[in-house]
Amino acid sequence: MLLSLDISTSCVGLSVFNENGNLIELNYVKFNSKNNIFEKFKVFQKKTEYLTKFPIHKLAIEKPLDKFQGKFSSAHTIAILNFFNGMLSGYLTTMFEIEPIYYNVKVARTTALPNLKIKRNGASTKHQVWEEVVKLEPQINWKYGTRTRKLVEENYDMVDAYVVGKCHLKMLEIQKKKLDLEKT
Repeated sequence: MLLSLDISTSCVGLSVFNENGNLIELNYVKFNSKNNIFEKFKVFQKKTEYLTKFPIHKLAIEKPLDKFQGKFSSAHTIAILNFFNGMLSGYLTTMFEIEPIYYNVKVARTTALPNLKIKRNGASTKHQVWEEVVKLEPQINWKYGTRTRKLVEENYDMVDAYVVGKCHLKMLEIQKKKLDLEKT
């Protein structure tokens, strides 16, 4: 099975795919913004203990931000994101005894969703990606605000985890085809 994640200090999206590439778990861990990263790490540990029931053999993680991008990417923010990503990556590597594969978000989106064409005007990129995943996984009950009835932000973290997982599965498929060609 494959565990894939989108790690941030506000919310971690996670997905689990079985050996046939079918989605069997889509979830998130949301953190209190007042907690420091060590407290958030403890919350993550507690809320993901149940993942040990899955025979995870593959681990794919969205690569953390590594360069400045707009107003949300100061050197401090990038450092904290990378540090937290490293904490969770190390924890999961120890838990499942496998090393993660990291995917850039744009590479993951184009690999997992090759027909997706992001439109400049209209909905945000994250929402357009969500709409594409809704088509692929119509059985998912998405999270909506109780008061506003609007889609909550955590859905986008789950979608990013899903996309990273689908990207990894597609990359494994490509590798297998290349190996099969080399054998013939």
